[in-house]
Amino acid sequence: MKKTLLIAFLLMFGLVVQVQAVSTNSNQGAKSGQADAAVTGNQAVNTVQTNEQNQVMNQGENTQIQTQEQNTIQTQNNTTAADKINKGKSSSNPSEQRRSQVANAVQTMLQVADREGGIGQQVRVIAQNQNQNQVKLEQNVEKIQDRGGFAKFFIGPNYKEIKDAQKTLEQNKEQIKQLNQIKNQLYNQGNQQQLTEQIRVLEQTNQEIETLLTDAQKGFSLFGWLNKLIS
Repeated sequence: MKKTLLIAFLLMFGLVVQVQAVSTNSNQGAKSGQADAAVTGNQAVNTVQTNEQNQVMNQGENTQIQTQEQNTIQTQNNTTAADKINKGKSSSNPSEQRRSQVANAVQTMLQVADREGGIGQQVRVIAQNQNQNQVKLEQNVEKIQDRGGFAKFFIGPNYKEIKDAQKTLEQNKEQIKQLNQIKNQLYNQGNQQQLTEQIRVLEQTNQEIETLLTDAQKGFSLFGWLNKLIS
């Protein structure tokens, strides 16, 4: 009888131990599962947050790139438009071209005059006269070209302005001769070269206006001979 009770007690004890072991393993498994789930959830949240941050950063970079591209395109468009305007002005206004060329030549001549001292004063006077004469010539040319075809047919070109322009051109030629003489007296070869280049510019400008005056007198007019005689 005692042996039977002892065996029964041992069996019950073993059964209790097994139940506790299973319960312990279940709790540990549940805790481990919860921990794994928590880690997995945190990883998922971190991944979402990282993706969102990357998207925001990418959007910011894309916006900055687009803005830079737009600014570059706008700058290029403005530069192209400005170039077209400047080209249009220079090509459609020969008078402005001539004035600009003479003004640049005069500026260089004045710089030579400053470096040459005493004889440079003669260069300065001639340079200033050339600038004033160019203004007069362009005014003459403008008035000559303003005469319409109908008026030119009856009374001819504007001979008064043509004669005034021719007188000014003669003055320019005399002054250019003086410049050539002065140039040969300069000891500095650099100044000689610069003065030679500016003399060439003045001669070319004068030749262009002479051609305009010649062309203005071409063509038939009814009473042009009388207008020329009176002028």
